[in-house]
Amino acid sequence: MRHHHTALHVTDMEQSERFYVDGLGLARLDAWTSGPYIGELYGRPDVTVRAMLLATGDGSFRLELAHAEPLLPAVDPSRAQPGTAHLAFTDIDVREVYARMTALGYSAVSEPVAPTSGPIAGGWLVYLLDPDGNRVELIQPPEWRPSQDT
Repeated sequence: MRHHHTALHVTDMEQSERFYVDGLGLARLDAWTSGPYIGELYGRPDVTVRAMLLATGDGSFRLELAHAEPLLPAVDPSRAQPGTAHLAFTDIDVREVYARMTALGYSAVSEPVAPTSGPIAGGWLVYLLDPDGNRVELIQPPEWRPSQDT
């Protein structure tokens, strides 16, 4: 078995695409609208789903954004309640990406934090909030250095 993708259910496809593609830099691989099977799969006979598949630059992680109509009430993932999850990306300049994302108007739980214990001690961490309040963790390990190619 191997990982295929992780999906997030979003309220606004265009806002989410701007966050993940324009802001974080994921690449758009594909976009589609579901066929008639989706009602059975979702357990909602009247549902229509628009979806988009994104990937990191190295292709090691794929994220599906899914927008289902009619839209159901949302949970509040920004409070890290049980039943919610978060995405995490590493090997990036956390402070630079945080500055860019907040300049674009996106929120974060805090400013970047320098952990003093654990596997990232000496590095940087931050939780950004996507347009639906999903936490997106950015991890800069202490030994990470920018590539000479950038």
